[in-house]
Amino acid sequence: MSRPKLIASLAVPGPESLPDDGPQRVAPADLVEVRLDALQGDAVTQAPALCRQVAQWDRPLLLTPRSPGEGGMRRWETGEREAVLAAVWAEQAAPFLDVELRDSPELLAWALAERPAEVEVIASFHDFQAFPGEERLCQLEEEARNAGANRFKAAVAVAGPEETARLACWTREQGGDGFLATMALGKAGSLSRLMNGMFGSWACYAHIEEATAPGQLAVAELAPLLERFYGG
Repeated sequence: MSRPKLIASLAVPGPESLPDDGPQRVAPADLVEVRLDALQGDAVTQAPALCRQVAQWDRPLLLTPRSPGEGGMRRWETGEREAVLAAVWAEQAAPFLDVELRDSPELLAWALAERPAEVEVIASFHDFQAFPGEERLCQLEEEARNAGANRFKAAVAVAGPEETARLACWTREQGGDGFLATMALGKAGSLSRLMNGMFGSWACYAHIEEATAPGQLAVAELAPLLERFYGG
């Protein structure tokens, strides 16, 4: 039973909106996810400035320029996400990047080709409407591996405990090699953020201000539960 990485999700409109006590809020986390799609105004200028400040919180960064098709908060112009990532990477090689497998295949291919050598790319899939089923998840995982992604994240809606358990069991059946991060979306799936590490999920997400996905807990809530469940 392996404790999953705790990722603190941050979504702010710009560097000026960062909380003064940010380092304390993310202290229990292993990584900070910077939701670049939450930026307002000129993202190419805002993103490097935001990442510079968050990097001072002494946690590795996960960059997420989420697409609106999978829950993103910003409608990106053509080529804008590539420009944003290039601007951030020109200053620092934030060690993780999340790009949608199905919704943004061109960006995923670009990122895999252009990323700094030390950057891990997470190919992600989000379904906010329904549990896609094990066969579809297997297909998506295979696509992520074939694309050359370092990891695959599946965040999918569940109707209740039965589907939450099915997602956990599917995660376990895939071998637990650290390639997968799975979580069930919605109120019925909150438990998955705690227990899916036991089934082989590499990471779980929590927020430090407002939830960035349905059923997401706060870092202050999830961190002590992880400590009790998995131990130090």
